[in-house]
Amino acid sequence: MLWIVGAGAAGALAGAAACHWHLNRRFALLRDRIERAEQARNGAIERSAHAREQIAQLNKAIDELRRAHTARSAADQTPRTTAEQRRQAAERALAAAADDKTLMLPQGDVPQAFADTEVLGQP
Repeated sequence: MLWIVGAGAAGALAGAAACHWHLNRRFALLRDRIERAEQARNGAIERSAHAREQIAQLNKAIDELRRAHTARSAADQTPRTTAEQRRQAAERALAAAADDKTLMLPQGDVPQAFADTEVLGQP
């Protein structure tokens, strides 16, 4: 009878040890998974905060560009001169500066770039 009780107790201890080893291994794996999930969550929170900061910076830059564009378009709405008015102003400026002090050549004196040539040996 002692042998039977001893064998039962040894079997129970061996079973308990096997269950303990198996469950400890599973708990360690679960702890690792939870730790990785927590790190992923923290990383996602940091990336989200960084993205929000970038969005705020981009919105600020867009607002500045819109303000600059509206200011530029308001300045562009000033009356413009026509092409005819600009041409007349340029002709007046050229006529006023038509003295010998300018670097512009007179219209009649066109410089000859190449000497006149004749075809040799015409039959």
